Amino acid sequence: MRAERARGRAMIVRSSATLGMLGVLSVLGACADTEGANPSPSPSADLLVAVRHGAITAPDSVSPGWTRVRVEEAEDAHIVVLFRLPANSTEQDVAAFVAALDTAPATPQPGVAVGGPEVGVLGEVILRVTPGLHVLACVRRGEDGHRHASRGEFRVLHARPETAAHEATAAPPSGAQVVRMVDFAYVGTDGWTPGAQLLQVENTGKQDHEVRLVRLRDGATLQSWMTADDPDTVATSVAGMARIGPGEVAYLPVDLVPGSYLVYCLVADVRSRRPHLELGMVREIRVQ
Repeated sequence: MRAERARGRAMIVRSSATLGMLGVLSVLGACADTEGANPSPSPSADLLVAVRHGAITAPDSVSPGWTRVRVEEAEDAHIVVLFRLPANSTEQDVAAFVAALDTAPATPQPGVAVGGPEVGVLGEVILRVTPGLHVLACVRRGEDGHRHASRGEFRVLHARPETAAHEATAAPPSGAQVVRMVDFAYVGTDGWTPGAQLLQVENTGKQDHEVRLVRLRDGATLQSWMTADDPDTVATSVAGMARIGPGEVAYLPVDLVPGSYLVYCLVADVRSRRPHLELGMVREIRVQ
């Protein structure tokens, strides 16, 4: 993934049009967001996912509702995403979806990306799991260019209500800082409060998007991050929400200290196949 970030930043530097777009992003107006310190989320269930080379271990079923998904990595680095498929999908449909996921820049139809944790300190997210069939799949690409899901890192998950009223009574977490995504920008306030909190990640665009959050080291800037040969020398990875589809909402727990942060997206554009970062989807956030 470091190579992907480096390629994305290098392409931005070479593109004057993209740099102009970054200037526009810096003056975006703030939206009316709901902030809250130390929220107390109450997801209906926990889903523990263990991933290693060639396999994902997870339960076969889970109750629908807001679910805390925690991913443990045994080897390498992984990006596990929960995808929603039609309830009547067969084994052949699942196999076809995983195969298409390997080459498609966006989530292949009829699947919908619900979200998942990127590499981060906490390694967890809170997702809304609806009744029906889902697939947990690792979308990280190996050195051969293929996604890990193609080597067996996927698992079918069924969401079955415990009672008829279970889904209707499930309430989302409250008191979260809203991070709204459009094509191709992050919309909302650029000043966040420090401490443990939830980021409410909303995708109101027409494509998949993600949240990658890094903290700039002292003296580093957005420009120095874009031009650095090694991103770890100018920024530290904090947390991330893997791809979520249009209209989806998910929650990302973070614990922020004062400083300057960057939020950016590496999902590929459907048409150009260029990373959204190259199209201007990056924003500086100040925590104070």
